[in-house]
Amino acid sequence: MTLASFAGTASADRLPWYSQSPTATGSGGAAATEHPLATQAAITILNAGGNAVDAAVAASAVQGVVRPFSGGIGGGGYMQIYLADDDRVLVLDHRSSAPASFDEETFIDPVSGEEYDEAVRNNSGAAVGVPGVVKAWEKAVTLYGSGAVTLAQILQPAIDVAEDGFYADANYIREVTENQERLCAFTSTIAIYLNSDCSVPAIGSLVTNQDLADMYQLIATSGSSAFYSGAVASAIVATVNSPPVRTTGTPIPFYVQPGNMLTSDLSSYTVPEYAALHVNYRGYDVYGPPPSSSGGTTIGEMLNVLEGYPMASLPREQALHYYLETSRRAFADRSAYLGDPLTYANPMPVDGLLSENYAEHVRQHIQDRGTQRFVAASDPWPFDANPLLKAKPLPADGAGAVTFDFTGLSNGAAWDTGGQFVSETRTSSESIEVLDESGDMQITSTQFSYVRAAAQMDAAPDTELLVRFKPDSLTGDRRLRFWLRADGWNATTSPFNGYAVEISSSSDTVRIIRTRNGNAVFALASFTHARSLDWQWLRFRVEGDQLSVRLWDDGDNEPRHTWTHTMQDTTVTAGGGFLTALIELGTTATSGGGFRIDDMFVTDLKPVAFASNFTAANGATWDSTGQFTTQFGTGNSNPGVGASIDVQANAGHLYLDKTQFAYARATANMASLTNSELLVRFRMNDLTDDRSLRFWLRADSWNSLGSPHNGYGIEIQSDLDEVRMFRVRQSNGAFALRTLTHTRTTAWQWLRFRVEGATMKVRIWADGSPEPLSWLGELSNADVTAPGKLLIGALESTGGTGVTGGSFDIDDLAVYDLDVMESGGGGGDDGSSTIHLTTADGDGNIVAYTHTLNSIGGNGAVVPGYGFILNNELNTRVPSKSPVGHPNGPRPGMRPLSSMSPTMVFQNGNPVLAIGSPGGETIITTVLQVLLNRLDFGMSLPVAVEAPRATQRNTSAFGHTLVEPEFALIPEYDDLLERGQLFDISGLTYGTGAVNAVEFLPNNKVRAVSEAWRRGGGSAMVQTPDP
Repeated sequence: MTLASFAGTASADRLPWYSQSPTATGSGGAAATEHPLATQAAITILNAGGNAVDAAVAASAVQGVVRPFSGGIGGGGYMQIYLADDDRVLVLDHRSSAPASFDEETFIDPVSGEEYDEAVRNNSGAAVGVPGVVKAWEKAVTLYGSGAVTLAQILQPAIDVAEDGFYADANYIREVTENQERLCAFTSTIAIYLNSDCSVPAIGSLVTNQDLADMYQLIATSGSSAFYSGAVASAIVATVNSPPVRTTGTPIPFYVQPGNMLTSDLSSYTVPEYAALHVNYRGYDVYGPPPSSSGGTTIGEMLNVLEGYPMASLPREQALHYYLETSRRAFADRSAYLGDPLTYANPMPVDGLLSENYAEHVRQHIQDRGTQRFVAASDPWPFDANPLLKAKPLPADGAGAVTFDFTGLSNGAAWDTGGQFVSETRTSSESIEVLDESGDMQITSTQFSYVRAAAQMDAAPDTELLVRFKPDSLTGDRRLRFWLRADGWNATTSPFNGYAVEISSSSDTVRIIRTRNGNAVFALASFTHARSLDWQWLRFRVEGDQLSVRLWDDGDNEPRHTWTHTMQDTTVTAGGGFLTALIELGTTATSGGGFRIDDMFVTDLKPVAFASNFTAANGATWDSTGQFTTQFGTGNSNPGVGASIDVQANAGHLYLDKTQFAYARATANMASLTNSELLVRFRMNDLTDDRSLRFWLRADSWNSLGSPHNGYGIEIQSDLDEVRMFRVRQSNGAFALRTLTHTRTTAWQWLRFRVEGATMKVRIWADGSPEPLSWLGELSNADVTAPGKLLIGALESTGGTGVTGGSFDIDDLAVYDLDVMESGGGGGDDGSSTIHLTTADGDGNIVAYTHTLNSIGGNGAVVPGYGFILNNELNTRVPSKSPVGHPNGPRPGMRPLSSMSPTMVFQNGNPVLAIGSPGGETIITTVLQVLLNRLDFGMSLPVAVEAPRATQRNTSAFGHTLVEPEFALIPEYDDLLERGQLFDISGLTYGTGAVNAVEFLPNNKVRAVSEAWRRGGGSAMVQTPDP
């Protein structure tokens, strides 16, 4: 190995500084890789008569020299091949596999019994899987190569680069710099990739690797057997089991755990071949790898879900919202259900996950608002067992207030059976009963003949109805009415107050109607919807001042991207229930008739677990409402003096005098909750002294004057522009987890405080102002897990001379149970590194090839004498991430679930494009986003690749999505924030992913496309460039 440093660019008398272009258009074959030397190797092999497979192996071998920290023969991957003559797409799975000794105990510290931390696992011999690249190269060339060039010819460009050297560009040096500490741990790695003192070479240094050149020559001469047996296999095993750790100089800052690999693990390695998975997306046939890769399944599921939305015609921010929410759901499924089929004994629901009916089931969970937490996996198993199973519409997320479907009730039974309804008829000539396990409402032809039913439910202001209905004839003038926010019958079929959707038997006009204060029915709006004698669905939502109606035919997918009609009205605000009625309004009907209804669900959209607006006489105690238990006093020994807690001006009032440790506190008389959110209005009446107001959630009972034994709290202070986020556990003192800056004021303010899972969030804003989009503070803490209640306390901490005493007021208090509401999950920058290339030949064969060492630089160790770095593909296979028995749980021989996603798109049997990317889990979102940009949003492929990226992988406890800085500059960014999407700006200076793709154009033209700047920019070439 030689490291010769040059000032500025490389010396012109040795090798040219490489010119490269991210796009090339022309005819014949094409290649796109991360480095111009790799792309040139592919073109050289194509020019020598090789095909796309030969070219892919040649480019891959060169990338192993010039991009050694992302991929190489010490790792594994997936080669997806399209064979034009056979018209089929296949995948060679050569993911690195665990040794036979690997199990759930591998990464357990025998001394502590705990899992080794990430730094140990990442750099360990135990994390190394049996590499698969060399055997995959051989199989690909032997079975699917052209036969016109030998393996020796294919590997010669890489041998030349390794021997003659290449100039280290900025991206190469960045990867060395970021992993300097890891690479410096191993003597064999220092010898090739660092200076002798472990310092990082300069940009422009000439890097040679004679050991790797000799290794390639050995493979070229003797095939894969030279790698998987004999001296090389023994050297791999020795490197794994006795890592070549540096023993001089600065101590290595982490323990290098040895592995337990045998030469038999290498000699028994196989490369299974699978048919690629396939989905159809808007007429495009999309192919991707099956498990052990999750790429084909997850991208396929997301495309199926997104096909239910008219992405091209939607406002772009709405389309991006659906992309992010779909990605959350698909990644939740990925984590729950996928693994290695070769070593997992049980089935995996791949067919179910790729079912179009399951996609509709997933869409039912996607709301118009961004999800701000992890989401759970859905259930694909019924759709796996029966791919023809239709997905039924699901009630809205929230608390089920009414659930009634008449199942099991005999014909003629009353709706009142079971106690969920109270039904009535005008006379004995009408009926409201059960028929064929559905509700049947029949009235006569007499004007004002009616039947009606009132659901037995608690009043709620924000609700949604989901119901199935159909008329038995389209005659007469019968009106079917569904009322929400209704307070009880007033007239025959209308309440004193409420909103309703009215369906007519005689007209295609649907009305939204209202009653208030006992007045007559008033039509707020009307719209046209075709009548039908078939079953139809209605979704009717009343939320705040927004009324939304959606109608669609039973058996069709619900058009969840749009409402049939929406409007606003502010005249009925109080909570109410659900009523339904049928009335004949016509005077010329010759016969009676009716409607059938079924599958009735009413959801309380914002289920309040506890609420108080402190409506009571001045001076009344909080206890008198029955909602609180209160105490006040001075210190532990003086109860009932120095403070008060009562109602003043219809607000909760907490007063503290000037005495030190004066306190007033209250415990809400409510059920204990694990995940809850407090919304409350408050004000500080004085900005002096040292008073604090604390709100506690997940709190058990009072321990000290102002703190429970266990709980999470928010503290507002009278003397500082600070808000503190607290935790107390096991009766210890309150511990400030974070201090936030917030300007004090004596004006009313709102506080929203959420405790969910291991996360705390707080938001404060001025009364009368819009609620801000972002949280004032967010943090993670898992110390308090048991359910608890709301506790409120005020405390004077200092007292004494100069202290005057003061008070706090609170009002409009509500605690929401988040466990009956679904919110939603993004993640941090991904430290893994992979490499991808795409090749095509003039005969129509295509290869999309992704392989990896897992982390950047793998486990950091070069196999001495052979010049290649080993992977660390097993580093995350610990029980805490995937338990034993999980499809991706630790076990002997396993191939860890991968995100690698070599993907091909065809239309009418003709290739459209082939694509892939590195980037760990961000591979999936990168590939999908480019596909959406190209297929839905009409971008050219170069523009689609260049566009800013957002990656939502359901890994953020707060529901954040990781985005490139440029994404925050797009016009839709603020609109996404308005929808409740939360973002983290990536700190990666080299971008997310690094696409390499080939696109097939009219007139037998081909275009290779790589990155313009991400990871230093890629290289695209074609055999015959356009002039």
